[in-house]
Amino acid sequence: MNAVLENILTRRSVRAYQKKQISKEDLQTILMAGSYAPNGMGLQNWRFTAIQNPAILTKVNEAIRQTLLSIPVVTETHPYIVSLIEKAKDMNADFLYHAPTFILVSNLKDNGNSMPDSALAIGNMMLTAHSLGIGSCWLNQLPGLTHMPQIRELLDELGIPQDHIAYGSVVMGYAAGELKPAAPRKDVIYII
Repeated sequence: MNAVLENILTRRSVRAYQKKQISKEDLQTILMAGSYAPNGMGLQNWRFTAIQNPAILTKVNEAIRQTLLSIPVVTETHPYIVSLIEKAKDMNADFLYHAPTFILVSNLKDNGNSMPDSALAIGNMMLTAHSLGIGSCWLNQLPGLTHMPQIRELLDELGIPQDHIAYGSVVMGYAAGELKPAAPRKDVIYII
């Protein structure tokens, strides 16, 4: 099988990590791969902020937790958000899966290509990590919280430009256990 296709077909989301940190060299390779993702008009407006400092990781996790706790639950609150708020009530909740590396992808808030550009960059990073034997998992909390004051304050502390918002993030590290094979694919392919 083609090595690229095999890498795509065998990548899995990892939600349990060893404490061992990924090397700076591997991290640089992963981030470089993200920078080569297709992007609208080749503008490369994204910013990749990689965090490996445990104190900053704790700060990111706590900002997510506290922000979720500030959201009122009303009838219209999406069930996924309600589940995150419930999780946030546990002071030990870890929204980063105890991963040793966290990558935040921000991009221009007023550019229609920012979301797809950022998603493609994260996809490249995840596939590159897998090719290096490093696990990853896309995290989707920050995009929905990016306009909340506590998250904006965090973004400012991390040096994210004011005209950027979080479009996605990914955690990375070495898997703590064996990964299960992919579930059978649904019938989603239609060729006309």
